[in-house]
Amino acid sequence: MLVFTRRSLFFLCALALAACSSPFQGGATPSVGTSQAVATGSTLDAVLDSAPEVTGGREVTQKLSIRPNAKSPAILINFVANGPAQGGVPCISCVNGVSSNDNIGMTGPSSYVYSGSEWQYALSFTDISYKGKCKLAWAITAGKRTVDSFSATLNLSTAGGFVLYALNRSRPKFSGLATLTGKVTCGKNTPSLQVPLEFQ
Repeated sequence: MLVFTRRSLFFLCALALAACSSPFQGGATPSVGTSQAVATGSTLDAVLDSAPEVTGGREVTQKLSIRPNAKSPAILINFVANGPAQGGVPCISCVNGVSSNDNIGMTGPSSYVYSGSEWQYALSFTDISYKGKCKLAWAITAGKRTVDSFSATLNLSTAGGFVLYALNRSRPKFSGLATLTGKVTCGKNTPSLQVPLEFQ
């Protein structure tokens, strides 16, 4: 006959909760950021790493007084976003009525992509201590299907601040639910985030 003490029951309950509580398969941990974190698999990483480079994007950088400690990562991803394509954005120090010049202007965020529309995709990260080339990559996937992928390369000559890069992209021939993944690769640093999309 099995006998359970309070301590053994507590241990079994805690073990069961721990086994069921992780939303990421394979023990992956979330990336830091404001969007849903990605538990990337090797297939998605391969799509992002091989995304073709495109031109015509717009980079804005805001220098900040950053004093990292020895354990600080070189970069931190901020967000991946999307919305209707338009000129003049993103921009820095362009929001009327704010109390400082540490502000940005962007296209209105919308993950519902209208039929026949051109769309703008943005990616932002904080550069704590990195200098050199960075690759920004986007992938739009629906299950195992790659709907679109593209990338841009930046050269950071100084560290300390945030970077925001956006580019306009023609709508792919696709309708339905998809996932937008953004990934920043600066040296050995490779954080990524994802958000849902709905193509009309």
